[in-house]
Amino acid sequence: GVPGLGAPPGSRVPEGEEDGLSFLDFMLVGTEVLHSAVRRYESPEEHAFFPDRLPKRTNSLSKLDYPNLLSEDAAINALNWNKILYRKYLDVIVPAISNQGDDEQYGSTVIADIAVLQALSKRIHFGKFVAESKYCSNPDGFQQLVEANDADGVMALLTNEKVEEQVLTRARLKAATYGREPILSSLPTTKDGEENSTSIIAAAAAAAVVAAVEAVQNSKSCDASAQKIKGKVDPGIIESIYRQLIIPMTKDIEVAYLFLRCGKEPPMEYSSDRMSVDVTELSPRAII
Repeated sequence: GVPGLGAPPGSRVPEGEEDGLSFLDFMLVGTEVLHSAVRRYESPEEHAFFPDRLPKRTNSLSKLDYPNLLSEDAAINALNWNKILYRKYLDVIVPAISNQGDDEQYGSTVIADIAVLQALSKRIHFGKFVAESKYCSNPDGFQQLVEANDADGVMALLTNEKVEEQVLTRARLKAATYGREPILSSLPTTKDGEENSTSIIAAAAAAAVVAAVEAVQNSKSCDASAQKIKGKVDPGIIESIYRQLIIPMTKDIEVAYLFLRCGKEPPMEYSSDRMSVDVTELSPRAII
């Protein structure tokens, strides 16, 4: 913990837990306390990282009426993979996308961390909605596999490799397109006072297309050096984050949801405090 921080205003300290929060913990708990007061975590799409530290809402805001798209089973509603997501974010993702050192930008850094963590949490917990949709399309198939305790079979039945490849390609393209500075040499020059916004926009769009094409070509290249694209972050790392962490966590949630949906507890390896296949570091994609 950070000496002198204490507990974030408005938060609870769970019984038996010392209030030794890191700087990120402190800011995230405080953010969640504020957001919970305006009903963020009453949405089935949202999940807090520190639910035990959130006070019960006492203001006069009325409850929002969300459509019943998920099973109303209490155990399903309680599924929350943020504990393992938080750990993998700090231990695997941050070291992969950051340089070593200390720039002392603690406040702005944790604000960015919180935005990323909340976005990733929402992304992986969409697995609940995906699992419900897949269950409704084949209830008997999943029921038979769950009754046989065949978690591998459930995983195989819910997996769509073609869609996963599309997700990975899109992640790489977006990282290559938006994760680099504009190519200034490609922008048209203008004289003082001259308006040439159309040409500038067209040139910027062309540069984005070039980046996207490079990303696709380099993802298929056997030359490791060719897969390195200059930018704020290597697009291959972003793809690896999705391939090794985000997609697997989403599917772990789906397996746990489907077991509960079919009336059985999920196997221990699909508990919310672990990954069914653990990842301790990102590895480059094997090129075939």
